[in-house]
Amino acid sequence: MDRSFSLARLSSVLRTNRDFRRLYAANAVSQMGDWFNVVALFSLLLELTGQGGAVAIALLARSLPAFLAGPAAGVLADRVSRRAIMLLSDVLRAGLVLCLLFVRRPDQAWIAYAVVTAHSFVSAFFDPAQQAMLPNLVTEEDYPLAATLENSLWAATLAVGSGLGGVALLLVGRDAAFVCDAASFIGSAALIARLPAGHAKRADRDALEMAQEAREPGSRFENLFGVRELRQGIRYVASHRQVRALLAVKASFGLTLGGVLVLLAYFGEKVFHHENGAGIAILYAARGVGSFAGPFAAFRLAGTDDRGLRRGIGGAFALLAICYVCFALSPAIGYAAVALAVANAGGSILWTSGSTLLQRLLPDAVRGRVAAAEMCGFMLTLAASTLSTGLLLDRGVAPRALMAACGLVALLPLAYWASAQRAFEVTAQGGAE
Repeated sequence: MDRSFSLARLSSVLRTNRDFRRLYAANAVSQMGDWFNVVALFSLLLELTGQGGAVAIALLARSLPAFLAGPAAGVLADRVSRRAIMLLSDVLRAGLVLCLLFVRRPDQAWIAYAVVTAHSFVSAFFDPAQQAMLPNLVTEEDYPLAATLENSLWAATLAVGSGLGGVALLLVGRDAAFVCDAASFIGSAALIARLPAGHAKRADRDALEMAQEAREPGSRFENLFGVRELRQGIRYVASHRQVRALLAVKASFGLTLGGVLVLLAYFGEKVFHHENGAGIAILYAARGVGSFAGPFAAFRLAGTDDRGLRRGIGGAFALLAICYVCFALSPAIGYAAVALAVANAGGSILWTSGSTLLQRLLPDAVRGRVAAAEMCGFMLTLAASTLSTGLLLDRGVAPRALMAACGLVALLPLAYWASAQRAFEVTAQGGAE
């Protein structure tokens, strides 16, 4: 199997896969609008409340609903048309974002929290459907490159969208950013409507067995609400050591990232004293630059075979630990932005490599449920890190100390990942799981 990495192969993935190209374009449109929204929203909450905890609450509102909705979202993505799920999600999110136009006074901040909560709940259904559909739009050989393109798109829109969002705040105000985000979801929906339906395949042996179990007689409640399929997904994860290891390390990434996201807004506005969203925009743009470059560099150096991807995950955790500590020690926003860019290169490598390894292991019939489990674990740890960091920040703990702690936490999953390599080596040598 050809798993070489080159820019020519990257461009070929887009040229030769029409449906992937449409999904890619849809994501480009909606994600650009999203980053306009994030900069505007965080700046608005800090202005209305003056509290770093307000950003923490908003981040919790983005993560906890996704955790709660995850199981149902995963079952649905393996049961009905994935295109229909994504299409409906985009339309609903467009309407929700427009509700932010009504937030004008401190006593209306609850509207922003309610909108973010509902937006996150709807997104929890979109994400597993998209992740489950992506491997069906490209060949197995092209999947690592498609995942890299998707990740680089997220990073590029983060960098460009955050920067433009900061400019938009200064020139035309927050309302324009919210309207742009709503319009971006409508544009995304128009592109997604042209994708194939994306029902789960039942081709391989494991998938056929699970589908057969799903058709066995059971209670009406189980069949209607997908309880049986949810149990099957849990059993699948429990019986595959490699899948468990990958879900664990990706979930542990949230322990670092949640606190960092709270602190970035606080550093931008309060520590480095760049107000009106400018500091937030600079730091978020740095995140995007690093996230864009990370997987390209890792795949070029280590390749896209399984061993190279596993090495990339270990190196990514090391980068997170070192660079977030460097961020905490930075005397000015420029130094912090460089450290943040390198740290996010590590986070991007971790996410892209982990997703590629997972998709190589999973039959199509369980991809939605495993994607939802992955997101649930990540959102749970993200929420825990977000909440604890926000509370400590508002109780007077120094933001630089908290940032350094977020980096040092990455040493724990690094140690676990090193110990988990035996499961992969045994299988590579022909052993059974």
